[in-house]
Amino acid sequence: MNPSRIFASSIRPHFLACCLGAWLPLFGGIASAETIAIPLGQQGKEWQVETPTTGMSKSMVEQRFGEPLERSGPVGTPPISTWDYSQFTVYFEHDHVIHAVVKAPTKN
Repeated sequence: MNPSRIFASSIRPHFLACCLGAWLPLFGGIASAETIAIPLGQQGKEWQVETPTTGMSKSMVEQRFGEPLERSGPVGTPPISTWDYSQFTVYFEHDHVIHAVVKAPTKN
């Protein structure tokens, strides 16, 4: 067998390991992430947006917050409807609020 071929085949795995070892620290930080937990009751509080409370009827929401910009649904079982306002979206099951979500303010 050719001596240069024996040398090349024995060097190849070591060369590959060195290359991977040199590149690994460069990409080691890519997979790291920080988790920020905000309790559900506090999300959107800094925007000071009043939203409908759970259990309010559709008529109470409309009376207090006015006509929504858009109404969607009902969809599914139980029937879920959404009303979109400029600052929040309201989710109804049948005729009552189950959740209201504040929309993030748009950046100028």
